[in-house]
Amino acid sequence: MRLTRTGMMEVLASDYIRTARSKGLRPGPVLFKHALRNAIIPVVSLAFVLFGYMLGGAFVIEYVFAVNGVGFLAVRSIERADLPVVQAIILLLSVIYVTMTLLSDILNAYLDPRIRVK
Repeated sequence: MRLTRTGMMEVLASDYIRTARSKGLRPGPVLFKHALRNAIIPVVSLAFVLFGYMLGGAFVIEYVFAVNGVGFLAVRSIERADLPVVQAIILLLSVIYVTMTLLSDILNAYLDPRIRVK
């Protein structure tokens, strides 16, 4: 919320918001279409990166509370030196993390037209 608030305050003070208001646009479209769309870009990036940290935290939570899941299986496999299972779990989590990062980049490119692949 603080990141969104800071981004909105920065964007609302910019010239193009002042121009949109001086054109006579209603406050709602100015806030949501112009300001929020540009202020939400860092929030989207941070949210997808924090998702990776949550994947890592799942290992600890599942092991401490003995919840059956991928994290619990990973810790048990490490304890038992079951390398194929550990490799599969690492591959799965890596693919999930890379996919989430790709989705973050695609969403940022949609939100900000200046971000394009050439």
